[in-house]
Amino acid sequence: MLRPDLLEAGEANALVGAILWLAKTSLEALLPTGELDAWLQRVGLAGDIGELKSEVERMETVVNGVGGRAVGNKPLARSLARVKELMYDADDVVDELDYCRLQHQVERGMYTSILAICVFFRL
Repeated sequence: MLRPDLLEAGEANALVGAILWLAKTSLEALLPTGELDAWLQRVGLAGDIGELKSEVERMETVVNGVGGRAVGNKPLARSLARVKELMYDADDVVDELDYCRLQHQVERGMYTSILAICVFFRL
């Protein structure tokens, strides 16, 4: 049978690991060399996303500093659980923005195709 303190340590480690993984995936998607970054610049969201990126980086730094202090510390564990929820929200925002970028790209491509057909047929 597992000791309660070991189970709690495992849960705390899983929570910290999940937060750090979410931070990593969000930050990778927002690399300044990616297509999403270029699109965000074009549509005027780069500043807002820059702030989101800064907050994700700040949370990553704080969580890295937590170490094993969440074990046995219920308020800290609750705070980490809330940070994890917020990191999922941030990751969802990044995913939604990338979806909007792709949708915009497809719609623009369709418009270009329709325009080419109209020119071809002199409509």
